[in-house]
Amino acid sequence: MAADDTYLSILDQRFELETETIEDGFESSIARHEFPYRDGALLEDMGQKARTVRIRCYFLNENYDAHKDLINYLGYSDDLHELQHLRYGLIQGKIESIVVRHDDREKTAEIDLTFVENLRGTIEPEPATSVAADVEEAFVAGQAELTAEIERDIEEQLGTDAAGILDTAVDLGSGLYEQFGGLTREAHAYVRAADTYVKSLNAKLTGVTNPANGLIAVIDYAANLPGYVARSIAGTVERYAILAAASSAFPERLVDNFHNGVDDICAAPDTYRKYARISAAQRSAHLAATIFKEDKDTGSRQKQAQATASFSSLGRRLSRQETGEILTINEMEQILSAVRTRLQEAISLSRNMPSLKNLAEALTDHVRQMKLERPKVIAVEVHNSLPLHLVCLKYGLTTSDAEQLMSINAIRHPNYVSGEVNVYAG
Repeated sequence: MAADDTYLSILDQRFELETETIEDGFESSIARHEFPYRDGALLEDMGQKARTVRIRCYFLNENYDAHKDLINYLGYSDDLHELQHLRYGLIQGKIESIVVRHDDREKTAEIDLTFVENLRGTIEPEPATSVAADVEEAFVAGQAELTAEIERDIEEQLGTDAAGILDTAVDLGSGLYEQFGGLTREAHAYVRAADTYVKSLNAKLTGVTNPANGLIAVIDYAANLPGYVARSIAGTVERYAILAAASSAFPERLVDNFHNGVDDICAAPDTYRKYARISAAQRSAHLAATIFKEDKDTGSRQKQAQATASFSSLGRRLSRQETGEILTINEMEQILSAVRTRLQEAISLSRNMPSLKNLAEALTDHVRQMKLERPKVIAVEVHNSLPLHLVCLKYGLTTSDAEQLMSINAIRHPNYVSGEVNVYAG
């Protein structure tokens, strides 16, 4: 399990945990009522006992000394601790036991923690499907379809001369033109044009590096000229996506910035513009899916945070997880509209790529589901200046909703709220 998925918060200290396994224990409290001269017992369910979470975490090399800080902090306070569980979200409770093992050969410490949860509510499992997984699957299939589309176009353009190009195995890590020989004049001209196009792509955004573990790097492209061209286009489009992500402070602007940048190759007057526009549309859908996934994760964290008390019984402010802001329905629809426009243009260029429709369908289904799950927002008029918490109380909301109302309204000061305010419908 990755460190970003699991953390333990004690007081104001947050510990990122490199974990190997997590084991959750659910045990019921069963009362056994036994009677004389009767076999068996009358069982009475007294409810579930405290859930236990067993975690094995590692502190390696330069992070070795952090295990001492963790042990010290665990014994510092009697307050409840917070554990960010990979599957069940934010959990409050206490550490029941700590077992530390050291490796004398290396600076390595293994710590087994037994975390006992405080009173909890109902666990709501997340659906198995994910928009990011669905879009990624369609994206990978779309790259194979794009390669096949290039093959069909070569056969249509060159006829029998296409065999000399398509039957030649190509090393995807070497130059293109140098790997062909014995071609006809028409085929030779096509390969030279393809080589020139690929070199022009490689010269764009040379300051941006394609990640070694990125999506393009793990796709198995065909070892021929169409696969070479498809991979080169996809790699260039990926660099535009990386540049857009680095320069976009707001998720809703990421897709627009990407479209503005990638139009450099999509609008170029050459025979490969068709493939560039299709590849850009595929990457646009992948960007939108990434945004929607992060937005959904943020919404889940907000839901967990809202279910957690903000103050203790003594009036002390409890630590709260930083959840971030979620997209509004309008922002999701704007992203979806921009991406679907590009996908529709790509579909009009090729009717032989069903993955394009699958990309549009996956994104549309996600936005439709989010519109059902997200609370409806209505505009109300606050005539007299009121604190935001009183506005929440007036319209049947909890005080934990106040922070989210701050994000969907342009409220300068939460103690003086007036005019038109967007609130969640009850």
